[in-house]
Amino acid sequence: MTRAGLLALEFFSPETNSWRQAHMQARYVILQVLLRAGDGLVTITECTGADGKPDLLLTLDKSKIHTVGKKAISDFLLKLQVFKALADYPSAKQMYQDELSSMTDNEEVKFTSWRQIVLDRKITRKMIVQCNTFLNGEEVTLKEYEPSAAGLVQSVTERFTEDVSLDKLMTDLIESDKQHWP
Repeated sequence: MTRAGLLALEFFSPETNSWRQAHMQARYVILQVLLRAGDGLVTITECTGADGKPDLLLTLDKSKIHTVGKKAISDFLLKLQVFKALADYPSAKQMYQDELSSMTDNEEVKFTSWRQIVLDRKITRKMIVQCNTFLNGEEVTLKEYEPSAAGLVQSVTERFTEDVSLDKLMTDLIESDKQHWP
C-alpha cells in the first residue's frame, strides 16, 4: 500500500489542488499515516536510477509493521471512526483533507518534486492480447500478437474470419441461451 500511495501522486492535480480519484487519495493518506508514524517504518529517498534519471527508493521496515505500523493505522482508523460516530464532519475534513491529503513539503518529504519523478517513471499499462490457434492439416500452430491496439484488432479479425459470420454466431448463441433467460 505504501508503493500505491506513492504512485497515487500521479492522480493529484496541482492546478486545482485536488485528487482526481478518491481511492488514490485514500492510498496517499495511508502512506502519509505510515510516514508520520516515524521510527523509520517508511522512508522515501531520492536517488538516481540505473538509467541515470532521478528515481525514488521507498523502504518499509518489515520488523516494525506489527508494532509501529499497526498502531499508526489503528489510531488513524479510531480517530476517523470517532469523528464519524460524533458526526463531527469539520474535524474529520480537517484531519483527512486538510492535513493528510494535502501535498505539503518539508525537509523530509518533497511530494511536489516526487510527483514529477513518479510521472516521469510512469510505465504504460500492459495490454493482454489473446493468441489464436490454427489447424494446418495435422499440425496445430499458435500465433501470438504484439501487445498493442493494432495487435488486438489483428487477433480478433483473424479469429473471426470471413467464412464464419460473427453476427450469425452471436445470434445462434442468443437463441440457444434463450431457454435460460425467461
